[in-house]
Amino acid sequence: MLPHPSDLDGPIEAVCAATYIADRIPAFAFVFRVPATGSRFTVYTRDQNRYLISSTYTLTISDPGHVPLWLAAAEAALLRHCLDLVEERWHEAIAQADAGATRPPADRIPEPNHLNMEPTTDGYSAIAGRFRDELDRVQAMRARLEQILPAGLPDPDGDPS
Repeated sequence: MLPHPSDLDGPIEAVCAATYIADRIPAFAFVFRVPATGSRFTVYTRDQNRYLISSTYTLTISDPGHVPLWLAAAEAALLRHCLDLVEERWHEAIAQADAGATRPPADRIPEPNHLNMEPTTDGYSAIAGRFRDELDRVQAMRARLEQILPAGLPDPDGDPS
């Protein structure tokens, strides 16, 4: 009976088991085995040193509408940090827009040669809704990143927390 992966939604690891020259293509063939399923597959590349025998790699398969993202661990940690900052900023922007939606309009007289263009309460509500949509996108990206990144990546600022 074949083994089953322990985490069906987690990343699958593949070990480079062998390599040979595929002379009819021409390319270098790398045979990988997947310990979690007992299966094997072959990858072809022009780079003879692309994979190392006995090294472990994460198997990435993406939908045609998605782009696989290859990052060094430090770059992935920086991306995670940036998404955290963007998420924090969207929370602040939503709070400001929500506050604007509850505040009565100010009767400010514009300065000479200037216009007063403050949104209405409905305008602030619409802005807050668009900000929430963007926050949802950032949170979905961060959740996807957390799903595919290994745990324990270094913090780009050196903070271990």
